[in-house]
Amino acid sequence: MSTIQFSQTKTGEQTCSINGIRLHSAYDPVKEAQRFVAGLDFGFIPSLIVVTEPALSYCATFLRQTYPEAQLVAIRFTHQFDQYNHLWDKVFYHDQIIQILHTYGEDEVLATGFFSWQPSQQVFPEEYNQCWQQIRNLVQTSRDILGTRAYFGKRWLKNTLSFCYRLKNVCTIQPATAPVLLVASGPSLKSSMDFIKKNRHDLFILALSSALSPLMAAGITPDACISTDGGYWAKKHLECCTVPLILPAEAAIPATCFEKSIVPLRYGDAPEAQLLEDCKIPALQGFRNGTVSGTALELSLSITTGPVFACGLDLAARIGFQHCQPNRLELAAETMDCRLAPKESRLSPQQLPAQSLAIYAQWFTSQSHRFKDRFYRLAHSSYQFSNKLGAIRDIDWKEFNSILAQHKKKEGTLQLPSICTVQVPEENQRYTLLLKTLEKYSQQLPDHWLSTLLPAEQALLKRSLEKTALEQKITEKSSKIVSEMIDFLKALGEN
Repeated sequence: MSTIQFSQTKTGEQTCSINGIRLHSAYDPVKEAQRFVAGLDFGFIPSLIVVTEPALSYCATFLRQTYPEAQLVAIRFTHQFDQYNHLWDKVFYHDQIIQILHTYGEDEVLATGFFSWQPSQQVFPEEYNQCWQQIRNLVQTSRDILGTRAYFGKRWLKNTLSFCYRLKNVCTIQPATAPVLLVASGPSLKSSMDFIKKNRHDLFILALSSALSPLMAAGITPDACISTDGGYWAKKHLECCTVPLILPAEAAIPATCFEKSIVPLRYGDAPEAQLLEDCKIPALQGFRNGTVSGTALELSLSITTGPVFACGLDLAARIGFQHCQPNRLELAAETMDCRLAPKESRLSPQQLPAQSLAIYAQWFTSQSHRFKDRFYRLAHSSYQFSNKLGAIRDIDWKEFNSILAQHKKKEGTLQLPSICTVQVPEENQRYTLLLKTLEKYSQQLPDHWLSTLLPAEQALLKRSLEKTALEQKITEKSSKIVSEMIDFLKALGEN
């Protein structure tokens, strides 16, 4: 690592250089920063400003003066300027760029002004290139997520209306002390099936929907199944479900599942949160995440005081099947395999590194300091994970037994979390409450609904300097959406 040479300017401020290259003016670094900020032109008013390696951070003061409503973020190329981090609302390092998405969300990323403190480009060329490639990936990922939200927004609202109206047996989970086993459907799951059976009586088993089929095929019935996906393909995994379901209101589920015991999850954002509240449907706190495994982990930690273990949480591509078999989507896909379109041609692209898996793994890595003392990734000793999840430890079943024994010694008799029924208003009452809410918003949806239903337009509005025409377009679109939802709800009521 190159050593920074600090010195004092004629005006009394500190300046610095590395290998003879100055990171700030040798005469007046404050005036230099002021002129630099004055010359910025984002073309919109950013709500978040990200600066790559601002060194002594003189620009922070003038950014706050010029953009008083914006959050200021620095991306560091080195820890040698950490003493100036207090000048920023948040600081990340050049290998942590994806955490900006996890921290602020895709809406804020797309309303962000990015710029580089230019002298740092010359001093840290490798870090600069890596950082800006990650920023490009960050923006593209945010656009992809926003595109998904824009495509599915109305579908998720229909799912929510259907969920709130059609629920039959609403449940909740009483926390306890026994460990939770979170079961995902990665290839490593197969190595643990016999051990899950052996330790079944000591564990509350929470299966991700894609892990339900392999567990049931192995003769293991989980205590509950969780699904958060709002896409129609998610229904495939739940067709064989015989256990209580844990679901956010926007999740896609087969019609037959409404007859089962359902534990609602509440993310806390609109319109899901408001409709659940209006219908007086109690729900467990859920945390929205790009991957259901992240939401499931947060939930698992909340329903036990004991450790949480995960099987099948590979989060990495591999040769062959990407999921433990049988897999409901694979069973459906293989019916289309033929001589001209063989299985190998279909599976081969899945074996390449996937950006989505990398993002999911990065979330666990970035959050691992919160989980490391209670959460473990579990597999047979013969199975080697191809990646690491930060501070989260990878253990085998021998170490599992040791951790379980220590927990039993500490707690005494372990109690499993229990699923119990709660009372909610009758179906016809919920129908009336839902219709009342929709009619209230028939002329204009509030902003917290629009961010879900018209996210692209809302993102564009944030970046727009001339808002009148766009606001009128949003009003017209939102009115049309509400009209469609009222018709949809009435059709549900008639059926």
